[in-house]
Amino acid sequence: MIKVIGQMSRLANKMTFNLIPESLASFLIVGSLGVLVHLSVLKLTMASVTHDFKYANLAAMLVAATFNYFLNNRSTFSDKALVGRHIFLGYFCYVGITAVGMAISLFISTRLYAAHGLAIPAALCGIVVGSFWNYFMSYTIVWNFLFNHSKRHL
Repeated sequence: MIKVIGQMSRLANKMTFNLIPESLASFLIVGSLGVLVHLSVLKLTMASVTHDFKYANLAAMLVAATFNYFLNNRSTFSDKALVGRHIFLGYFCYVGITAVGMAISLFISTRLYAAHGLAIPAALCGIVVGSFWNYFMSYTIVWNFLFNHSKRHL
């Protein structure tokens, strides 16, 4: 899967004449896979655990964020992959950073769900809003800062 993500990222970069960097394309591909994870967990949680969209959506966000972090560490940022204790520090930073994106996403998706009663379109709208925040902040803080910090402590 890592190789396929890399190939698709390079293709997206070439097709956009370098307008979309490979790392952003990879991040969005991983995010798209995360959307599938999110929607699956959302549907499963609403069907089996709680019918309250807000709680089911929050659980889906956390599972998808965890999935995205570990896959991004292996694919998108493989040249700066965090290892050892830094992988866990990176995870907690990533979740903290994406919590802002999650809060915005949860706010938007909950409002849309309340207005229209459609869980999946509401969740998708929220996901789109948080994606760019998550990329730029996680790229800057998690993989650039922590990777450079971890190199000094090897």
